[in-house]
Amino acid sequence: TNSKCDGKNHCDACELFGCTGWGRKFRLEVEFNTTIPEAWIGTREKQNNKYLKRNVSGLMADGTIVLKFTPLKEITSNEWISLNKTLEIIENCGALGAKISQGNGVIEIVENNLPHKDEKIKEFGNSNDNKLPNLKKFFFCKFHVEFKEDISDLIKKKVFWTHSLDHTDFQDNWENWKKFWNDYHFLPIAFHIRDIIRPLENNRDKRHEIFGKLGSGSKVFVSHGYKINEKAIEFRIFGYDVDIIKSKIKENLNRNLKDKLFSTSNDYFADCKITEEKTGEKILEEVR
Repeated sequence: TNSKCDGKNHCDACELFGCTGWGRKFRLEVEFNTTIPEAWIGTREKQNNKYLKRNVSGLMADGTIVLKFTPLKEITSNEWISLNKTLEIIENCGALGAKISQGNGVIEIVENNLPHKDEKIKEFGNSNDNKLPNLKKFFFCKFHVEFKEDISDLIKKKVFWTHSLDHTDFQDNWENWKKFWNDYHFLPIAFHIRDIIRPLENNRDKRHEIFGKLGSGSKVFVSHGYKINEKAIEFRIFGYDVDIIKSKIKENLNRNLKDKLFSTSNDYFADCKITEEKTGEKILEEVR
């Protein structure tokens, strides 16, 4: 919430996950610690007369990650169900971790040993009135992208766009691109996609409100492309309270993607299509 909750009237989220003056009901431990190699994606336009670089980095596993939840206070059955459903929504429609704004965090839950994992939420409690993200106003789209050649071969050919030609001090690291794909099974294209969708809002103030600026976060998130097969990836776009820009993304992404992904010919691009789409209202129906 925007301010300290009254001790007797926490909203359900604050009661479970904590807020100012009230600790969360569980401790979360992550059992893995693998730092991926770094790569950089330049900006397409100069800012203050110079190009900037955007960093692809963070923690990522090439195998299983274990999340360990330890209760610190009594957790009710409905709260366990809420926690399970939160993880389910993250798995299916979002991302997990501190760098989802940079494209990281797509997960697949392979085993869940938490209590009440197969139950539906029995009741929805109170929620405080504030301007924070609301699941009712959430949107999610999954895009499937096909290439004409194996992605590993395209990386070897160095055809993906990384920087403007006159960004003369930029240094590529294609060996790390190979590691991303071969070891961690993703293609680092979240910044490419953001470069497509950000200009879809012409009004500068609205664009900053939707996609963020220095000191202000984005309402729209884009994942990197995660591997489906040797020639295909999927990526996610999700966010809150931006119906108009969602429509523009769906209308324009396929047309613009091939021009932004590659530094030379776009003839390597085969197809891009939406394979799944959900609203927050639909997600809430599924967890009830």
